[in-house]
Amino acid sequence: MDKKDVFSTLNGKRVFLTGATGFIGSHLLRRLIKEKCEVHISVRENSLLNRIKNVMDSCTCHTLDLTDFNSTKNLIKKLKPTIIFHLAAYGANYQQQDICQAVDVNIKVSVNLFKSYLENKLFRFVYTGTSLEYGCKSKSVSECSLPNPQSIYAITKFASVRLLSLMAKKAKQGNLVILRPFGVFGESEVNYKLFSQIINKLNKGLPLEMTEGEQIRDYIYIDDFIDACIRAAKITLTNANNVEIINIGSGKKTSIKDIAFKIAGQLGVNKDLLRFGALPYRPDEIMYSLANIKKAKKILNWEPKTSLEKGIKSMIRKYQT
Repeated sequence: MDKKDVFSTLNGKRVFLTGATGFIGSHLLRRLIKEKCEVHISVRENSLLNRIKNVMDSCTCHTLDLTDFNSTKNLIKKLKPTIIFHLAAYGANYQQQDICQAVDVNIKVSVNLFKSYLENKLFRFVYTGTSLEYGCKSKSVSECSLPNPQSIYAITKFASVRLLSLMAKKAKQGNLVILRPFGVFGESEVNYKLFSQIINKLNKGLPLEMTEGEQIRDYIYIDDFIDACIRAAKITLTNANNVEIINIGSGKKTSIKDIAFKIAGQLGVNKDLLRFGALPYRPDEIMYSLANIKKAKKILNWEPKTSLEKGIKSMIRKYQT
C-alpha cells in the first residue's frame, strides 16, 4: 500500500454512485464492479438504462428522487456507504438550458447528498465538477486559477463546489475530493459529442459541418479518468480543510481541427468530408482549455496512460464491431 493511501483495494467496500446511467458513470460502475465493491446506484423513474443493462445484476439499484432531502437522507442512513461518488448532473449537453433543473440537479441534489454524507460521518465523498468552471483562459489552468464560469451548467457546478467546500470546512471532517475533468472521451459517449459525431459521420462517408476548429482542448480518455476516480477514493487527505480540488486532464493541448484530421486519418477517409467553417462558434465558446495536472500527479499519484491516438483507435474499433 502507498503510504498516502487509506485503502490498498476497494474490494468489499460499500459504494454509492449517482449518475451511473451516464457516459462517465456507466464506465465507473463497471470499474467498481470489477474492483469487487458492493455497489449501490440511484436512478430516476424515467432513467434510460441501456448503458448499464448488462451489469444491473452486479449492483443494487435504488429508484430515488435525489432532490428530496428526506428520501436521500434515509437511504444514505440505511446504506452507510464507505464512499459516495456523485456524478449526476444536468447541462453537460449544451441543449439542456433549463435554469431550474440545473439548480435542482447540480446544486440541490449535491447539497442533499453531501449533507446526508456528513450527518452519517462517512469516509469519502468524490464529486465531479467541470473544467468549464474556469471559463476561457489563454494558458493552462491550475486549481488556483480564478474561476470564470460562463454557462448555466458551469455556474451551477461551480456554486455546488463552493457550497460543498464550505459545508466540509464547517463540519471539519469533509473528506471531500472534487475532480475537475477536462474533455473526457471514449466508448459509449453520446452521439452529439465531438468524437462520436465525427466517427459516426465519416465512417458512413457523410460530410460533417463544423466550426473552423481552432478551439484548443485538453482531451483525456475515459479509462484514465476512471483511474483518477478510483485513486481519489483511496488517498489520505492532508489538506487542513479535508477538501481537495484536482484537475483531471491530459495536460496536452490539441485543436478540434487536429482531432478531426486524426479521426479521418485512422478511418482512411477523405478529409474533404470535414466542412470547416460551415458552422459559427457558439456565443459562449471556450476557445482555449488546457489542464495543469501537477496536483493530480502529486496528490493522486496518477497520470494519464492513453494517448489521443490510442483512444481514438479504441473508439473506432468499438464503433465498427
